Amino acid sequence: MTLTGRPGQPPADPRSRFIADLQAEANAFTAFHELLRTEQAALAARDVDALLQVVPAKSERVRVLNDLARRRVSALIAQGFPPERSGMAQWLIVHGGAERDALSACWQGLLDTARQAQALNRENGVLIETRLQHNQRLMSALASGVQPSLYGPDGQTRIDGSGRNLGKV
Repeated sequence: MTLTGRPGQPPADPRSRFIADLQAEANAFTAFHELLRTEQAALAARDVDALLQVVPAKSERVRVLNDLARRRVSALIAQGFPPERSGMAQWLIVHGGAERDALSACWQGLLDTARQAQALNRENGVLIETRLQHNQRLMSALASGVQPSLYGPDGQTRIDGSGRNLGKV
């Protein structure tokens, strides 16, 4: 949804810049949510290659989201509004103008997508933790099955650490 400005050109006035940043933040959250879905599918499929591609992309998207949120908060403060949801609601009332409904829908969509992304990220964290615990149990089971004294001090192979050489009867 583009409410103001031309593609490829930064808006000239602060209101238009704020609106463009709000739309960019909403789009960034949508992209982040989709990336989290990709991460979840890779976790479910145990696709390590896909996960290795998701990690840097996820870090970059988080950086972009943080930058956009900082710009929104800075703009709200600069215009005398509280740097929180109530400030955004006030901004929409004061500066929304004829686009207030569309801007409110954009803001609400951003908040909804952010909540969904947070829930999905939590689910992915549980999947990762479950996989880690499973792998740790497997490693423990493998380690407990290994006889620590397969070789004696003389370098001869031993069956069970009892001292009996495998090479002699």
